[in-house]
Amino acid sequence: MILNWKIMIRSCIFRILKNESFNSKELQIIIDKILKIIDMSVFKEILARAPVRICDIGGWTDTWFYPEGAIFNFCIDLYSYIRIIENGKSIIRIFAENLGKTVKILNFKEIKYNGKLDLLKAAVKRMEIEDGLDIYVRADAPPGCGTGTSASISVALISALATYRGLHLNQNEIAILAHKLEIEELRLESGVQDQYAASFGGINFMEINYPNVKITKITIDEKRIFELESQFILVYLSSRSSSEMHNAVIENYKKRDVDTLNSFDIMKECAYDMKNAINSDIVDIGKVMNRNWEAQKKLHPLMVNPVINKAEKISKSNGAIGFKCNGAGGGGTAIILAGRGHELQIRKELVEKGYNIIPFKLCFRGVSNYSF
Repeated sequence: MILNWKIMIRSCIFRILKNESFNSKELQIIIDKILKIIDMSVFKEILARAPVRICDIGGWTDTWFYPEGAIFNFCIDLYSYIRIIENGKSIIRIFAENLGKTVKILNFKEIKYNGKLDLLKAAVKRMEIEDGLDIYVRADAPPGCGTGTSASISVALISALATYRGLHLNQNEIAILAHKLEIEELRLESGVQDQYAASFGGINFMEINYPNVKITKITIDEKRIFELESQFILVYLSSRSSSEMHNAVIENYKKRDVDTLNSFDIMKECAYDMKNAINSDIVDIGKVMNRNWEAQKKLHPLMVNPVINKAEKISKSNGAIGFKCNGAGGGGTAIILAGRGHELQIRKELVEKGYNIIPFKLCFRGVSNYSF
C-alpha cells in the first residue's frame, strides 16, 4: 500500500517539476528528498503507556458531591499499554488482550455503549477516529483492583490517538479528556485523581475544586524512595466495581449521614497531613494511612468485608505500621506499610493465608508514547 503511494507521488512530483528547468539528475535528487520527508511522516505504529496509583490519601474527596477536596497519591510501575497499528481497512478493531475481548467499529459517529469495552469505544468517539486501526490494550494491574487502571488505560489511549492524529495535548488536557470519557460519555460516577495521576506520574498532592485540579509534584530523596519501596506491600484482595461503591456512598451522603460527612472531612485533612509527613519519620506516614482508612471504613458498611479485615489483622499483628484499601474500597487491593524489619514476615503470612502480593516500584514519569 505504501509502495503504491510512493509510485503515485513520484509520478505527480515528476509531472509538476518537469516543466521547470531541472535536468533529470536534479529532478531525481529533488524527488528522493521529498519522498524521504514523506517516509518520515508515514504512520507505522504507536506505543503508549501510563502508570497507576496507590495509597490515595483523601480519596473520595475528588468527587462532584464533595467539590473542594484534597488528594495525596503515589504512582507505581504497573502500566496500562496501548499499541496502535493501521490495518488498511475501513474498520477499527479493539483488542482487550487481558480480557480476551474484541470489538469492531465501522463508524465512530454510530458507536453504541453496551457494556463491552465502552471506555475504549468512548475514546475512539471523542478523538473522532475515522481511519482503519487495530488497537491493542493490556494492563499490568488486575481488573477492579482499585488502582485507577481504567483511567490509566484511557489516558494512554488518548495520548496514542492524539499522536496518531497529530494533536499536541499536554498532560492536563489528556487528564481532563480522560475524565470526560467516564462522566460525559458513559455517565459513570468518577473522581478526578486517577486521570491526573496517570497523566502526570510521580507523587502528587492535588487540591480539588471539582472538576478542576491544582496538582503539586512532591519531591522525596533517594533514602525515602528506598524506604517506601522496601516497606510498601501491595496485596490483592478481590475484584470490585468502584462505580457501585460510589453509588452506595452517594446515597449516604444525600441522607446527610453524620459518619459519612465527618469521614469526608477527616480524609481531606489526611491528604494535607500526608503532604507534611512524606518527608518526616516514616512512622508518621503509617499514622496518616491508618487515620484515613478508619475514616474511609465509616463511609458505608460495604467498605469492608471479611477478606479485607483478615488482611488488615494479619498485617498489623506482624508489624505493619500502616494499612489502607486503595481506591473506593470494598475489595481490590490494599497498600500496607511494613515496619522496618517486618517486611518479609508480613509477606510470608499473607501468602500463606492465600493472598497475592503484587511487586512494584514507584514511578516518577507519567503517560508517554513513541512512534515506530
